[in-house]
Amino acid sequence: MNETVSVDSKGRLVLPKKIRLEAGIDVNHRLVVRATGIGRVELLDTSVLMARAQEIGSRKLAGWDEADHEAAAYVRRSMKKK
Repeated sequence: MNETVSVDSKGRLVLPKKIRLEAGIDVNHRLVVRATGIGRVELLDTSVLMARAQEIGSRKLAGWDEADHEAAAYVRRSMKKK
């Protein structure tokens, strides 16, 4: 879906309701905005980004055991020496 919007003198624009609904962006959502090229801007919902980061972190750390981690063992040994 395409809509045409304009930027006002303060740099603001309004996302049309149809676009917000299609993208799942509710009122008061926080968005990350980034330039992706000349004349191109991307808006990203921070809650979606956070959920994705948590999903990736959970997958990467699945099966991780602090007791088996070399750095954690080093800290425990150094604390026992004091």
